[in-house]
Amino acid sequence: MLTVEGIVFSYGVRLVLDSISLEVAEGEICSIMGNNGAGKSTLLKCILGVLRPRAGVVYLSGDDASRMARMELARRMGYVAQRDGQGARLTVFDAVLMGRRPHIGWAAGARDLEVVEEVISELNLGHLALRHLDELSGGELQKVMIARALAQEPGILLLDEPTSNLDLRNQLEVMETLGRAVEERGIAALMAIHDVNLALRFSRKFILLCGGSVFACGGPEVIDEESMEKVYGVKVEVETRGGLRMVVPVSACCVAGVNGERKGTRDGERV
Repeated sequence: MLTVEGIVFSYGVRLVLDSISLEVAEGEICSIMGNNGAGKSTLLKCILGVLRPRAGVVYLSGDDASRMARMELARRMGYVAQRDGQGARLTVFDAVLMGRRPHIGWAAGARDLEVVEEVISELNLGHLALRHLDELSGGELQKVMIARALAQEPGILLLDEPTSNLDLRNQLEVMETLGRAVEERGIAALMAIHDVNLALRFSRKFILLCGGSVFACGGPEVIDEESMEKVYGVKVEVETRGGLRMVVPVSACCVAGVNGERKGTRDGERV
């Protein structure tokens, strides 16, 4: 559903993304991972069209996103930003209704209200519908922001650190909510995330960014001791528990940069 080919982006003379290519399919959650400053959020904004890359193309189900009007993009891609909606006096119902803006004419119609009610029910937010956003916990607020994006009825969902600043329970609840939505709606999700083990639990595809390029792309097998040391500068042990890979940090190490072969990619070829 989402294909990215050769995205190049710079802030001034500083190259941030160098020929980034990836694909995310229907029903798939793909995690973008890498250190702070690796370009995860920048890549999401390039895909959204918020930032204009120097080169590269984004395709949505085969259609060139650069040729689409902004409202068309909003109907096809939903976005959940970091710490969005904090301090707002909107009710939960009104916040989710805002997700219908790409579909609404002069006023919200019966279909718009129906979609909002369905999404609120799907994400178990009914008891919060009349609460204001600034009265919610961090986990509740994040689920409302996911609900707002789902109310757009997008085919692709982009999320920037959806579990940042959440406690363990809320991290699990938010990710379980996302996993159900992707599976039941048959949409694709691409998320930037720091928590390696949380990503391993809920994703089946991974993009590791390092030095502005894709260091590794593939399934859980690319999350190994070598990748973690090169990408994060941390020595780890990778274990399997309950059928899932788990990364256990051992110690920090000094990594000057990434050179040599990039696992899972070959000179701009998508994996």
